[in-house]
This record gives sequence, C-alpha cells and structure tokens, in this order.
Amino acid sequence: MKVAKKLITWRKIKGHFETITAHKVLVMRHCFRIGLYRQGLMHDLSKYMPAEFLMGCQYFEDGKSSPNNGERKANGYSQAWMHHKGRNRHHLEYWQDYVLQPKDPKHPMEPVQMPRRYVAEMLMDRISASKNYNREQYTRHDPLTYYEHGKAQYLLHPQTARELHGMLRILDQRGEKALMHFVKDKYLKGYPIRKG
Repeated sequence: MKVAKKLITWRKIKGHFETITAHKVLVMRHCFRIGLYRQGLMHDLSKYMPAEFLMGCQYFEDGKSSPNNGERKANGYSQAWMHHKGRNRHHLEYWQDYVLQPKDPKHPMEPVQMPRRYVAEMLMDRISASKNYNREQYTRHDPLTYYEHGKAQYLLHPQTARELHGMLRILDQRGEKALMHFVKDKYLKGYPIRKG
C-alpha cells in the first residue's frame, strides 16, 4: 500500500531551511577551528539543491529527526540521501567501491580508506548533528555513543574506523578543546595512527 504524499507547507519550508542552515553554520565553525576553511564553507551545499531541499521540506517534522528517514518510511528509500551521499565526500558512503577480486563474491562492495581531511569533516559533522538533534541535552559523550550504537552497520574501512573512533574517544574523555587541538595540530598534519 502506497503512503499518501506529504504536502509542503510554509512552516515546513521555514523549519527545514532553519534546521539545515543551523547545522551548516555549526559545522562551518567547527571546520574553521581545525583549519578546514574551504570544506567548512562548502559543507552540505547540496542540501539547498531542489533534489534534496524539496524532499527535506516534504518530510520535515520537528528538526530533531532526519527528513530522509521520513522519506524512507514512505517510499522504502531516500532519493534525497542518495543524491547527498554521492556529492559529499565527508560521508562514509561516498567511499565505497566495487572490488575486482572480492573476498566474498556475494558482497563485491568494499569501503575505501578516507583521506584525513574528509574524516575530520565527518567528525565535525557528527558532533554538530548531535548538538542540533539533542539541543540542550547535548553532552560531549553523545557523538561516541551514537557511533558505537550504529557501528555494526557501517561499511567503513578499518583504518578510517580506527581514526574516527579514536577521535570520538578524545572528545568523550577529554572534551572538545582537546579534540580540536589534536585534529588541527596532529591528525591533519599526519600524526601516525596505529594500524591494527
């Protein structure tokens, strides 16, 4: 049974625009703190393109949940998300490719190791999303908790996973100032991260 199409209202347009803009500005500020100025400015610009923005308005609810999930419930998939992940390198889904000789022929897709600048932007994105969704209830523990809750379903290169998890642990244990210092002055300058 097909779900009735949701109408776009001025309230939804305003709510969705304010939500994605607040998130974009927060990610931009965090990216600037770690020296990723261009990525901070360019972050999530595709959300303002019609393919993503109109779906976001249509399935906007409260600003505390992703409209993409509303679209998935209605259609079984999110067209807006598929558009978004293919244009934004800070998403782990962007870094997946077919393998010519897969270990398991039933699963020919494998994750590719992400360049550090995109891992850092993904980290800033996750922190900002936690702040936007949890609002006043946000704590520095939220991004790590969210990651650990869903990591079993992530198709993420092992080294990228190690790097992301390690930095989320710095945030969790030592706070945002220590994390930003580590990312800017060590991680983005090639500080070796233990393999395996």
